[in-house]
Amino acid sequence: MTVRNLDALLQPDHVLVLGRPADEAARQLFHNIAQSVPPERRTHAGADAEPGWVSLSPGEPWPRASLAVVLDPAMLDPATVSALAEQGCRALLWPSVEPAPAALLEAMRPTTMRLLGSRAGGICSVAQGYNLSSLPLTPPPGSIALIAQSQSVAAAAVDWAVGRNVGLSWLAVTGIEADVDVADLLDRAALDPRTRAVALQLSRIRASRKFMSAARAAARIKPVVVLQTQPLFGNRGDPQLRSAAFQRAGLVECTTLGGLFDALAALERIPVPEDGRFVVAGNGAGACALGIDALRRQGLSVVPPPADSLERLPELAPQARLGLAVDLGRSPPQTTVNVLRLLLAQKGVDAVIYVHSPEERGSHQTMAQALIASGLRERLLTVWLGLETALPARGLAALSGLATFPSADEAARALRYRRQHRLTRELLMQTPPPVREASAQGQQAESLLASQPEGEPLASSVIEELFAAYELPVVPAATGLCLRLRADLDPELGMHLRLAAQAGGLQEREVYGFAPLDALLARRMLTDAGLLPDSLAVRGAALPEALVRLGQMLVDLAQLTQLELLLAVAADGNVGMVAGSGTGLLQTPPPERQRLSLAPYPAALRHPLALRDGRSLKVRPVRAADEPALIELLQRLDPEEVRLRFFLHIRNFSHDMAARMTQVDYDRELSLVVVPPEGGDRIVAMATLVMDPDNAEAEYAILVHHDWAGLGIGKHLMRCLLDVARARGVGTVYGDVLAENGPMLAVVRSLGFTIRRDPEDPQCMRVSLRTALGPGPAQDAAQS
Repeated sequence: MTVRNLDALLQPDHVLVLGRPADEAARQLFHNIAQSVPPERRTHAGADAEPGWVSLSPGEPWPRASLAVVLDPAMLDPATVSALAEQGCRALLWPSVEPAPAALLEAMRPTTMRLLGSRAGGICSVAQGYNLSSLPLTPPPGSIALIAQSQSVAAAAVDWAVGRNVGLSWLAVTGIEADVDVADLLDRAALDPRTRAVALQLSRIRASRKFMSAARAAARIKPVVVLQTQPLFGNRGDPQLRSAAFQRAGLVECTTLGGLFDALAALERIPVPEDGRFVVAGNGAGACALGIDALRRQGLSVVPPPADSLERLPELAPQARLGLAVDLGRSPPQTTVNVLRLLLAQKGVDAVIYVHSPEERGSHQTMAQALIASGLRERLLTVWLGLETALPARGLAALSGLATFPSADEAARALRYRRQHRLTRELLMQTPPPVREASAQGQQAESLLASQPEGEPLASSVIEELFAAYELPVVPAATGLCLRLRADLDPELGMHLRLAAQAGGLQEREVYGFAPLDALLARRMLTDAGLLPDSLAVRGAALPEALVRLGQMLVDLAQLTQLELLLAVAADGNVGMVAGSGTGLLQTPPPERQRLSLAPYPAALRHPLALRDGRSLKVRPVRAADEPALIELLQRLDPEEVRLRFFLHIRNFSHDMAARMTQVDYDRELSLVVVPPEGGDRIVAMATLVMDPDNAEAEYAILVHHDWAGLGIGKHLMRCLLDVARARGVGTVYGDVLAENGPMLAVVRSLGFTIRRDPEDPQCMRVSLRTALGPGPAQDAAQS
């Protein structure tokens, strides 16, 4: 996770080009640089001078340039890298098909210089006016970031964006990803105020833990749509497993290139549907039927025109026929505009699809011009049927900002992607029910495996002891409903679960999951596998809890690289593991970040806390299931406590707010809660540390309920946060504290924080503490 020096790629102050273009792609890149970068901000170091360029002769000192474009790899060696770094170079663009030499990458590490490539298609910062790519077209400015690994897919996407006037904030084509990868750029997109949504294409995941963390962070705040394509060479990966990873991260997956384009249009032009209610209108019964059928094929709700609009339609459009759709027939263009305006004004209508079939030559353009003049854009999707006479109308509509599609199916698909993003986000924010923790720790199970030979299946007795350590009973045979479960170590996405139901009348459907699981995710796996949501197996606690414990087993036991078993579900809902299940072991397992694509619960941070008055409490990392207890804590605060913590008065705390505070990515954020030692659902204090993608800084916040103030809880939590920051190499911990918050200022002063008044807000103090030298190459490598 790092966005360090990516600004040198997207916003270079000066561009140095090394070498002459040797192929068509390089010539296009060279041309785009010449067209978009002013002459005084670019220098060419090559064999011959280029007209309009400032050329560098051999032996001349390197100019100050934040970005170097390497057209000739022979011109770059470790010594040159060091010399460029001394002159302020912070990034290299490497379009060559030749991979960057390992010695070169090693020389870059101490300089924190970044490299995009090899085979990089480049960067196009549309908002800044820079086109440092080898793509033949420059997209119009907009609010979508396009991140692609494939140059050919990116070129098609840009060509389509230009043709439909869908604007981009910036685009990046990463190529082989020797350094800068998709995850880095997702972090950049998440932080970029000019970017409202992200379109992503990838064929491989370079570092699954890093990718999942960046994808989840971006999807929490912006729509992210993704298209996966299979690589022609090397490890092809499992597309179904990748799809499961995208779903877990909150991404909306498109299955075709056309679908990615539809999603781009939906993200740019269509607001998020609230209720999923769509109305169809057209200039003929057949045109309307195409729209209705298309929506149904996408699983979307088609609703008749609302009652309020039905009363006025006869006077607005006498020729109209009403049913499940509005057939406007050969109504004049202005009449059509008036009806569409009426439909869009009705409550409960999320969007209107208008399907227009050619009536006579030029009718498409006449209608398009009327819609453009009307100013109707938001929530209106236009479909111009045909080809020869439809192309000009589509062009006019696209240039004016109308969402326009060649077919009703593509319009409906765009709505589905927009709707899917909303539902995916809601799933991400749901609060899981609490799951009873197993009494045994992972160390007990590890001791069972320590003496087992690598690669040989475990004896049945050892399997029974292993399951018993996680309070999973073993049964001799499977009866009734059975679930086939397999855990494997994937080279790209690490340990994962595969689950399929085996029962009479159920068609076996294999679904994927990633540890750690909670009860909500476990139930979702079961319903995706074909079990009914209201069945005892799904509704009861035994089976979801068993899946959660099995997931925890995969987290705890690094040696366990393969597991095959049957879960038998009895008529009363109880669950047993069938004896004789197969396992695979590795005595030297891969590092945790390669083995687990999601950050596990940091159980090692749990510890008791003795208070000054003799009472004791327990400190532990927050869980998603803590949301109700957190809301209860926040509601018990008095108004002044709320203002001191959140800098404003809040009367009611929403589910969304509490979910963001409890559903954390432990790789990026840590929240500690203080609870009674016997457990329960009561929280008395909370502390949070949020790290930036570079680990350069982390912001803290601490809240202690007034009933527990003055007992040292706040200072203890602050020390815990500082310990975590130092362990992770965070450079500086900082916070904003109101000047009147004397207790908190006293705590940070006693711990050595620097306290300065905020020049923009005299009532606020910025407190900060330098905790480490900051992230370096070793930490960057560890996060990859």
